[in-house]
Amino acid sequence: MAILICWVAWVTPGQGQSLPEWLTKNGTPKPPKPPDFGISDEDGFFIHDAGAFKRISDRLRKLEAEHGYKIYLMVKPVLIGTSATELAAQLRQAWLPDGNGLVVVYEADGRSLGIGRTLDLPHDPKSPDALIPTHETAALINRAIDAVDAKLAPDAYIEDLTEKLIEECNSYFKLLEAPIPTGRWIRMGLLLVGAMTLLGLITLVGGWLLRHSPMAEVQSFRFPVVDRPERLGAPCGASVTARRFGGPPAKRA
Repeated sequence: MAILICWVAWVTPGQGQSLPEWLTKNGTPKPPKPPDFGISDEDGFFIHDAGAFKRISDRLRKLEAEHGYKIYLMVKPVLIGTSATELAAQLRQAWLPDGNGLVVVYEADGRSLGIGRTLDLPHDPKSPDALIPTHETAALINRAIDAVDAKLAPDAYIEDLTEKLIEECNSYFKLLEAPIPTGRWIRMGLLLVGAMTLLGLITLVGGWLLRHSPMAEVQSFRFPVVDRPERLGAPCGASVTARRFGGPPAKRA
């Protein structure tokens, strides 16, 4: 089973309402269905700001329509017996078992944030192409959290955070789909040519050193075979010269 990891931005509260019914009923977890509009707000967090609900929902559905990547948001006034991180992890596993998306859980009163994502997801050839790698997911979440002012009111904070998450996802997909610039192809070609030239130079220098090394093989030289008849016991022929020694004594005067 995939390992789940979440981020928490603030402390977890200690007072509030009971666990969701699906976590306690008969002791068997029965998570609800994913929200149709991308936002689960059963307690009416956005009741006084319907415009924010619509803006967030429209952005979430646009992200899914354009890239197939899903982000679900659940807002709760208070949680007891669980934390935003735990709930985000459970919903993440139930709503997005293929790993293609995020689940954001926000507890308004305690300003507790949990973002569920999958870590160490096994490779599946049937997984959607839009799946963002684990390291990229971690980076974009951190950037989105850092870009939002934590002192904002809960409704403004969660809207800004959701918008930043969507912007980071769109930026990743835009970069992924962009063609490689022509200049980069040229640099890559020059780099390849340079590497091949350096490799050839190293080969030539290595060959020269090997030939001139004291450990190089000693060369042998042989006289060529000469087709001449054997003479005087010499297999390749011989020359005979005569020398005279002595002679008649010289006459004395």
